[in-house]
Amino acid sequence: MPKTLTGAELQLDDGPAREAELFLVDGNNLAYRAFFALPEELATTEGFPTNALLGFTNMLFKLLSDYRPKGVAVAWDTRAVHRHEISEEYKSERRPMPDLLGEQFPYFRPIVEAFGYRNLEFEGWEADDVIATLATRADELGIKTCVVSTDRDAFQLVSDNVCLMMTPRGVADVHVYTPERVEARYGVRPDQVPDFIGLKGDTSDNIPGVPGIGDKTAGQLIAQYGSLEDVLEHAEEQSPARRKNLTEYADQARQSKELATMRRDLELDCDPAGLVLEPPDRSQLREMFRKFEFRGLLSRVDQLDEAVPAMPMRAEGTEVPWREGELPDARGRAGLAIDEGRFALARDEGVVVGTWEPELASRLRDGEVIAHGFKALPRLTMQPAEDTMILAYLIEPGRASYELDDLAREYGVEPIPSPATDDETAALVRHAEIPRRLAPTLLERVRERGGEHLYREIELPLTAVLAAMEDAGVKIDTYRMGEITARLADRVEELEAKAYELAGEEFMIGSTQQVSRILFEKLQLTPGRKGKTGYSTDTRVLRSIRHEHPLVEVIEEWREYSKLLNT
Repeated sequence: MPKTLTGAELQLDDGPAREAELFLVDGNNLAYRAFFALPEELATTEGFPTNALLGFTNMLFKLLSDYRPKGVAVAWDTRAVHRHEISEEYKSERRPMPDLLGEQFPYFRPIVEAFGYRNLEFEGWEADDVIATLATRADELGIKTCVVSTDRDAFQLVSDNVCLMMTPRGVADVHVYTPERVEARYGVRPDQVPDFIGLKGDTSDNIPGVPGIGDKTAGQLIAQYGSLEDVLEHAEEQSPARRKNLTEYADQARQSKELATMRRDLELDCDPAGLVLEPPDRSQLREMFRKFEFRGLLSRVDQLDEAVPAMPMRAEGTEVPWREGELPDARGRAGLAIDEGRFALARDEGVVVGTWEPELASRLRDGEVIAHGFKALPRLTMQPAEDTMILAYLIEPGRASYELDDLAREYGVEPIPSPATDDETAALVRHAEIPRRLAPTLLERVRERGGEHLYREIELPLTAVLAAMEDAGVKIDTYRMGEITARLADRVEELEAKAYELAGEEFMIGSTQQVSRILFEKLQLTPGRKGKTGYSTDTRVLRSIRHEHPLVEVIEEWREYSKLLNT
């Protein structure tokens, strides 16, 4: 996780993205990111590579299923005339597109169309300039927008209406930036990012900046002086070495800033308000998923219909009276929330908030308790009357999360604690009241899908069983576990010694590169497919060459025992 300038962990949850109506995706950036994030060995049974297509498609699926935007557009690069007019060196050191990615590239645009999204490309302009123009227009119209890109220069687009989603380690892990988060990380405002890159440079785009200036120094200088031009104007105030570089590379810094500045004024025949989702073409998606053998995605196609946003429900705030008190005996239906040693019990007459003790659980047994994620409530092993988290799951099994506040917004439930109180108490009151109001609506949708039997006869009873199991825990013989661990460690050492003997030298058995060098360069065994970092040494490859040398079987066994030891 990135850190702030003070070294604290930066909180980059995706909350801001969940408010976005429009998503603007840098297609080239996402395709490359997906290619390098997933193993090159991913391929169909006929050998066609699919790693980039799988990562790319998973992200498109995630946008629709998790965030339910009104519109999604994917912008693609064309020949970058504008920036090459500024500098012929721009992106000149980028490697050619890998062959395996090139094989997959013709299929990205058709997949975008099948999802109901828009492909955008305008001759002479890169995707980031197209996105910058549309994001700026959307910002002016007050449309909440999320830009999806890992390019650092995209930070300059962030505003009160525009957030930036980055995927540092594949689509499962997203970081979302707001203006405050950009400034916390780099010490500069989003509009100062071109100045920041003008000093620091950006090696990914061959933007040089000023030698000797890194992230921290660039952020400090821009924060102190306000702009690149003002930093250069005050170069005499810097240390001798820094003054020399700022003076000598001043023109280069100005050019770097110009290269890093996105164009926001392109004459595009495209209105961001008109980028409305079309319904996904399920038959086309199924055909593609079968072609590329995306079995997991194939089984989830029908979920996309539910993810297409309907007309938003109007959330009308309703005051909910609450008071401090002791937990009353539960009679009838009541919503329950417990957090940080406090409870809130919601009934028709209002909400009671007080201190929670495990002994109080007996007071709830005669009531019909409704909660969200009942299993997680402390020391409650009875069966709930309703669980809104389970209901939401049965309605949308492919959804990434079932946060109660997200569901409340989607279904127009907005309880307002009265009298007003601190944030923690207000959240506790809301989390008791929302399930009580939400449960009937969710239950009706489960009935419409024919899922009430599954809910009543399996899911709800299982909640109490799982809660009791987790509360009881499992006894572990730590002494015995220690003995097993020691034996595993001894076996790993034996295998390492044997491997060194067979290889004729010591090497890191856990290093793919070093194993590849020993097997395919030194011992001249039959190599498999060559990837970004050399020849593959995955399970399939080792199995196919096991008969060629005894070292291979030793490596396989070492991996097996090492995995057990580290589990």
